[in-house]
Amino acid sequence: MKLEIGSGQRPTPGYLHNDINAFPGIDVVGNPWEIDLEDDSLDEVIALGVMEHLTYAQVDLCLTNVFRMLKRGAKFYFDVPDIVVWCRYVVDYFDGKEIPFTIDHVFSTLYGWQRWPGDEHKSGWYAQKLEDALDKAGFNKRAYGVEHILEIGQKRNRFDRPHDAHLYCVATKG
Repeated sequence: MKLEIGSGQRPTPGYLHNDINAFPGIDVVGNPWEIDLEDDSLDEVIALGVMEHLTYAQVDLCLTNVFRMLKRGAKFYFDVPDIVVWCRYVVDYFDGKEIPFTIDHVFSTLYGWQRWPGDEHKSGWYAQKLEDALDKAGFNKRAYGVEHILEIGQKRNRFDRPHDAHLYCVATKG
């Protein structure tokens, strides 16, 4: 069984779908840290464009719950905007330098697109902060790079744009 956290309005085929909104195709409506599937029951979890919508405390709860539900050796694939790069875009813009997006796009990436309830960003991530959160949840094996997410057949527009800076992670339950 595979789970997609934060499926939104376009659930990924082949997964059990979770979102805080009762959009069509959502199987489990509610917070991802409250999903009550059995321990060691999931083969894979994805959360693409989701974790930044949670507070740091909620991310800790979510990671702990995902770790609990994953089978040993199973993987959690997710991404978060790289706050360091996006903040640099803001500084560069106001210093008169060219940036790869409009400033409105940059601010939407930093603060969320705010299209519906829950579409606000509540946390910002950089490599060490992400490492610390994964350690706390028990994930002692992880790898970074969009190629890991592409290998499982996932596709999003940002995957083809290196300047659309995200930290792409696969965390394995050891």
